[in-house]
Amino acid sequence: MLQSVRTPSRLRSRASRNRRGFTVVDVVIAAVILVIAIGGLSSAVVSTMALNRENEETAAAYAAVKSMTEQIQDVDFEDIFATFNVNILDDPDGIGTGRGSDFAVFGLQAQQGDADGLVGQVIFPTISVGAVEQLREDVVDTDVGMPRDITGDGVVDALDHSGDYILLPVTLQLDWQGGNGNRRLTVSVLLIQ
Repeated sequence: MLQSVRTPSRLRSRASRNRRGFTVVDVVIAAVILVIAIGGLSSAVVSTMALNRENEETAAAYAAVKSMTEQIQDVDFEDIFATFNVNILDDPDGIGTGRGSDFAVFGLQAQQGDADGLVGQVIFPTISVGAVEQLREDVVDTDVGMPRDITGDGVVDALDHSGDYILLPVTLQLDWQGGNGNRRLTVSVLLIQ
């Protein structure tokens, strides 16, 4: 009876035959891992790009608010309301050259359906009476602390104070179409004579 004898060299050659290459299962597993890794990486890149865009939009919005606040403060205090309200015909020089309440913001796109196509707006505590915008103390706007005595006479009334204010609540509102949808920034300040 013959017995086969296994020698170490025979064992090595059989083991080396079993390890000659990757099996199909090994390749599929590696491909799946690679696809998952690439998907995660691309998702992270897209998220980072969206966040960068949002940060750029926010920085542009705050820069516009700062710039407009400086422009408002550069106007004589008693002329601020007439210069930046919605009625450009009541401007201080009386010839209709007032700035108006709406303004453009470089780098930001107005929301769809925005009638004037401008991102920014200067808002005062007003009530429209006919075609006249009245600066009023009795307007309710908690963001700017209204109602409030803006004339310093100790009384909050329902009169037009567009010519005799010593405090002027101003809200700067920006509405734009961002990379992730409609966005808004609202900043309120109280100007004092």
